[in-house]
Amino acid sequence: MTPIAEIALDLSYADTKVWARVYAPVRTATGDEWSCAFEITEPFAIERTIYGASSLQALVLALKTMSSYLYGSEACQNKQLGIGGEFGGNLSFPAPSILHDAAPFPF
Repeated sequence: MTPIAEIALDLSYADTKVWARVYAPVRTATGDEWSCAFEITEPFAIERTIYGASSLQALVLALKTMSSYLYGSEACQNKQLGIGGEFGGNLSFPAPSILHDAAPFPF
């Protein structure tokens, strides 16, 4: 599968990038719902598929879930995850409102 969107995040303690990728929603085999997959590469190693009643709902829920994993991670809380060499807050995409104290702006 080819991602429809991706971002490379920095780790303060490593030269490698953490890639967060989201894939296009697809209709499930039963045809009554949609799924949207995302992945976050090592050291997170997360691959999830989120379901929704429409392609848009599945996409939004996948983005919110991915955001929760990243902003809620120990690496982010310890200011070890960032973008553009800046750590401790803005990863350049919204976070769920429950993480507003740790993230710059909510979904």
